Amino acid sequence: MKTGLLLICFVVFAVLFSGCTQQPAQAPLGGNNSNTIEISNFSFSPSEITIKKGETVAWINKDSAKHSIVSDSGSELNSTLLATNETFSHTFNSSGTFGYHCTVHASMKGKVIVE
Repeated sequence: MKTGLLLICFVVFAVLFSGCTQQPAQAPLGGNNSNTIEISNFSFSPSEITIKKGETVAWINKDSAKHSIVSDSGSELNSTLLATNETFSHTFNSSGTFGYHCTVHASMKGKVIVE
């Protein structure tokens, strides 16, 4: 009887703590984790990223507030308002420097440099 109870306790313990391990972050559409920009604490992190032409950058909103990603020039990037845990991805097919901001929070700025 004690063996059965001990086995049940072990199984319950294993199930409860199986989800406590850290899982790797999901890669953006381009498959490169370093091309992910996290939106948190009303800022883009990293605020500047350098990539190669043809790579994809993914933004993920970790804030409770909604945010957007819009080009300073108004042509390259134009996301909808992203709610918590929503993402926006863009593939950069041209070289250059692409400044962007959040339309809701003007102080939030970032830059993608495409080589």
